[in-house]
Amino acid sequence: MKLFRTVLLCCALAGSAPAKDYSSSFVPGEVSEYKVTWMGVPLAWSKTTTEAITEDGRDLMRIRMVTQTYKAYTHIYKVDDITEVIVDPKTALPVRLDIILNEGSRQKSNLTHFDHANRTATFYDRIAGTTNSVAIEKNTREVMTFLYSMRQEKIDDLTSAVHTVYVDGKIHEMGVGLLKEKKIKLPGYGKVDCNVLEPIAEFDALFLREGKIFFWISKQNRRMVTCVQAKVAVGKVSVKLQSVTGPGDDFWVKEKEKQ
Repeated sequence: MKLFRTVLLCCALAGSAPAKDYSSSFVPGEVSEYKVTWMGVPLAWSKTTTEAITEDGRDLMRIRMVTQTYKAYTHIYKVDDITEVIVDPKTALPVRLDIILNEGSRQKSNLTHFDHANRTATFYDRIAGTTNSVAIEKNTREVMTFLYSMRQEKIDDLTSAVHTVYVDGKIHEMGVGLLKEKKIKLPGYGKVDCNVLEPIAEFDALFLREGKIFFWISKQNRRMVTCVQAKVAVGKVSVKLQSVTGPGDDFWVKEKEKQ
């Protein structure tokens, strides 16, 4: 599962582009489900949900991702992760990020509040009991908001820029390489056209310190992360989209309704 989260980091677009309304990137009630396998063995599942909320008079969106090991494989490597981000759907900028990770012997628990007006992020590490302030850029996003903002960005723009991304209380630079176009077969959707991308980053996340990651982004509207593959020292890890449910009338909803 760290693998799945870091792949999502590749969706950030930094720079001084004109402001745009990202509201259509967020579908309240959307549920996307993934299966995580290691060397062909299904080890874990991951589910991401979206929900419209109101806080302090603001119309916001809650994105929540849960990843857990299947009970039969907890003895191999137990994962119990929850990531929740509150985001302004118009700007796709994060308001608050809450992460609780339990992966084997490794644990993380932290909370970040973003102040975009003053361009700062306050990071609180619950385990260490420390708080620090980080300077952020005008359009700084974290993992989940990067994913959703990407739905309105062109692949050429994504791969031609150096991006800044917020991870664990720090700002990092990242590039994205476009490798090729490829079809992937998904349960319930058949063969889906995708762009295969490779993130190039300096930070310790999603096995980037251990091996290479390749991921597929669908060409259909609501461009979904359809598959992630990581080649690491202990073998190959894959994260594959199983279903997309909720409101809407695009490819993902129509194909599901045919079943």
